Amino acid sequence: MGTAFNPAKTSPASWNAFSGVEDFVDAVLAELAAMAADGTRSIRSGPKSPLTGAALRKAIMAIWCVCFCGLQWRAIGQLCDIPFGTLYTLFAR
Repeated sequence: MGTAFNPAKTSPASWNAFSGVEDFVDAVLAELAAMAADGTRSIRSGPKSPLTGAALRKAIMAIWCVCFCGLQWRAIGQLCDIPFGTLYTLFAR
């Protein structure tokens, strides 16, 4: 007796995990700007300055990779040169 083998059904178009990342990053940045204008966004105090500009964009894309691509926090921290604790704290906020 053999085992039944059903090949996976595939569609002709390829799947792209990063197809919506730019729209997602732009939406997150717009929401953060709106929260800063309302005063609802908490501003952290401490010795480090908050991430802005390209660093914030890179952090948002790293969080996308963790959530939608399955990367681990420590691995993405090493790949993008942002400490994983910083990335996780941004995600938790």
